[in-house]
Amino acid sequence: EPSSYTDDSDICTAAVHAGIIDVATGGTIAVTPREGQASYQGSTANGVTTLPYGSWSGSYTITEGKPAKTR
Repeated sequence: EPSSYTDDSDICTAAVHAGIIDVATGGTIAVTPREGQASYQGSTANGVTTLPYGSWSGSYTITEGKPAKTR
């Protein structure tokens, strides 16, 4: 289960925290909007620390994306 981030969190920083991309090379990600949660757990991963947070109205998860198909 991917981590959830409040929908006001910086997407690129969250993707680094999730281990999907790194700062040096970037990459393609997929962002999935989710309902808000009653609380969010803080943690440190991949050089990024997230803070615990209470109830928030919207969230998202991040997974590895696939490059857009070119024509």
